[in-house]
Amino acid sequence: MTGTDPGMPRSEALARTLRGSRTFRELAPMESGIGWPVPIPVIQDGEPRVYARLPLFVLRPDPAGGADLFPPFATATLDWSTARLVEYTDLRFKEPHRSREEWSHPVGHFPHSAVAGLSTAGYRALRTQLFDLYDELFSELSHGRQFSGDGAAEFRGLLGRLLEPCLLPHYRRLAPKFLQQYLPDHHVPDEG
Repeated sequence: MTGTDPGMPRSEALARTLRGSRTFRELAPMESGIGWPVPIPVIQDGEPRVYARLPLFVLRPDPAGGADLFPPFATATLDWSTARLVEYTDLRFKEPHRSREEWSHPVGHFPHSAVAGLSTAGYRALRTQLFDLYDELFSELSHGRQFSGDGAAEFRGLLGRLLEPCLLPHYRRLAPKFLQQYLPDHHVPDEG
C-alpha cells in the first residue's frame, strides 16, 4: 500500500487504496462511501488467509448538515496481505430479485444518534481506534486465531457505536456470521 500515512491503521489504508483505484473511479458514483470492513477468513493451500470485504454505498450530502445514506450497492474485496482488489460485486446485478427502487431511497442519515454529539475530531479519533482494532482482528485471523479478550470486547463496543444503524440490516445480509459474532445483540427497531 504505497502512498499511505505510515501511522494510519492498515484497514483504513485499505479503504484509501480502494478509493484511489481505477475500478472504484470507473464503477462507483462520485458520492460513494466505503463502509466498515468485513473480514473473510479462508484456508488456502493449508494456510490461513484473510480478505477485507468493503460495502460501498451512496452518501448524499444534506444541505441541512450531514448526509443521507443509501443501501450498499456493491462490495469490493481486497486481499489483506497485499491490498490487491480481488473482487468487485455489483449487488444490483448479483441480486436481481431485489427491486431497483431499494437503492434509490435513503435508508438513514449520518451522523446517527450515537455519534451526533461528537466533534469531528472526536469522531475521527473513535474511527481510528476502531480501525486499529480491525487491524488486530485481521492480524489474528491471518494467523488462524480467533480475536478475543479485551480487544474483541472493545471492538464490539466501538463497532456497535460507529456502524450506522440504518445500514445494520444490510450488513446482516452481506455478512451474517460476522455480525452474529461481533454484534449479536444489536438491532434496529424495524428488525424486531
